[in-house]
Amino acid sequence: MAGQRRRGYTLFEIVLVLAIVVITTGLAIPFMDNMFAGNQLVAAADLVKSRLTEMRTRAREEGRPYKLTIRDNGSTFTVEPVDPDGKIVQTEDQLPKDVMFKGCIASNPEGGDGETTNTFEVIVLPDGTAPNDFEIAFGSAEGRAMVVRLRGQTGAVSSAVGGEGGR
Repeated sequence: MAGQRRRGYTLFEIVLVLAIVVITTGLAIPFMDNMFAGNQLVAAADLVKSRLTEMRTRAREEGRPYKLTIRDNGSTFTVEPVDPDGKIVQTEDQLPKDVMFKGCIASNPEGGDGETTNTFEVIVLPDGTAPNDFEIAFGSAEGRAMVVRLRGQTGAVSSAVGGEGGR
């Protein structure tokens, strides 16, 4: 019996390997949170871009203006049609965790100065255009920034990293 090899692992060896795996995972989690923080910012920009595009499409199809209302340093916004008979149907959305609106700028498409406010409404007219160009800035808890832009004359929506989000 002294010359036989044992098969398998002892309980001590299994517990030791599991302890190493748990410690390694615990050390990796904070780094993974930072890695995915940028994804939340992009997800917020994509959400607002999709709502602006949806507003433009609905405004053209229904022949009535739509508005998106946001609050500075908040994480919620509403989308609603501006109905001529006073009836308003409202949809509220929430930005991803740790992402906040940092500011909004409206500028005249012909090149006027921008106006910054704490509560802001982005209006899309029934023809799919907007009366102004708009920049909506986002920021994350880590200090990253992103901007969504709406071109007033064309209704085109785009996004960029950086911009006014650090305000």
